[in-house]
Amino acid sequence: MRTFLFAFFSLLFYIAQSQSFSIVADSLRLPAGVEVDAQGRVWVTESGYGFNDGAVSLVQSDGSVWPVIAGLPSFFDTTTQEGIGPWHTLALPDNRLAVTIGATGQVLIFDLTGFVPGASAPLTPDLSTWALDIGVFVVAEGLLESNPYSIAADAAGNLYVADAAANAIVKATPSGQLSIFATFPDFPNPLPFGPPTVDAVPTRIIAKPGGGFYVCQLTGFPFLDGAANVFALDSNGVATPYATGLTQLTDLALDESTGDLYALQVGQFVLDPMLPPGYALNSAKVTRIKTNGAREVVAQDFNLSAGMALDAQGNLYTSEIASGRLLKWNNITTGTREEGLAVTALSLAPNPTASETTVSFSLAAASSVQLRVLDATGKTVHSEDLGRLDSGAHQTNWQAARQASGIYWVEIQTQQGRSVQTVVVK
Repeated sequence: MRTFLFAFFSLLFYIAQSQSFSIVADSLRLPAGVEVDAQGRVWVTESGYGFNDGAVSLVQSDGSVWPVIAGLPSFFDTTTQEGIGPWHTLALPDNRLAVTIGATGQVLIFDLTGFVPGASAPLTPDLSTWALDIGVFVVAEGLLESNPYSIAADAAGNLYVADAAANAIVKATPSGQLSIFATFPDFPNPLPFGPPTVDAVPTRIIAKPGGGFYVCQLTGFPFLDGAANVFALDSNGVATPYATGLTQLTDLALDESTGDLYALQVGQFVLDPMLPPGYALNSAKVTRIKTNGAREVVAQDFNLSAGMALDAQGNLYTSEIASGRLLKWNNITTGTREEGLAVTALSLAPNPTASETTVSFSLAAASSVQLRVLDATGKTVHSEDLGRLDSGAHQTNWQAARQASGIYWVEIQTQQGRSVQTVVVK
């Protein structure tokens, strides 16, 4: 599997731990890349549902979505059940915006001069305008496939595109001249099945202060745990492992004030002989990699995620692909993981259950609370207003006897955030 595509509908559902975050928006079309600009605005790249409906949008703090670019190329492969479209953006000088388009193998450049978010009509692509034809170039270089995923720039104005299918970084000069800047070789597959080698699949490239880049990798099928690395690239394209032993990485973010690097795990791919292969529910997470090599998980227990970004206040935004949600995690760089958690100690017992389960949880502060239960398709099967509860421990019951056997999401939502657990109904 050389192309970097997400199997959106191959999720497996497993028991997961709870973690608190707030939902900024929940109606995005397969959101991938997330960026925060110098004004603190959150830009989200929507990959679309396969009808050339990819988009770039500004998401407001109240959850409203302002389209900036619409009609970007996207398609959905019904054979492989995989979608591909626009992935990431990069702000360029002179009010220009670069967008990587995996569906066409291009990087498109848009001029935002005069565009007023929330007032102007969204821009639409003109594929005849200036663009980097990454796909045509890498095929001419003897690389079989192309999927431009992310893009970074250096101080001289050169652009660097991480091509997840070509397993390479492509350099583009300001005049548009293309060259191979770095390549990432396959590595042996240690399992007795699957291809003999595993694709490196570079995904996110970000610039390092003072020059050079960081690049992370997804790794191809069979999506091995611990096989993904973060590399440091010097100005000559020489790659050196910076952090190893990670899993399925799709994004990086750098806290320039501390030098800490944040790595996003899209999820954990599970190969179980008793079940179809796929990604485990709530298996995305963000790991902080400190300059001394120490690591700490700062956000976890959310679903397949392709993008994240930090704002100037130390808050973290992550996308959830299949649910269409943009999540916000408070005080990630300045606080500890426990600070600001609205709902803690969420547990369900018995689990599995044949009749009812007791939902136990604690609140950090008094809040209005709602219980919601969703089935594996995301449909709400039960919703209940628990009223305003004081801080501390609480319990309620959910009658599961009338539900079909399967796995359900039990969610406690407060004014400050939410937490979710899964329960098996037999």
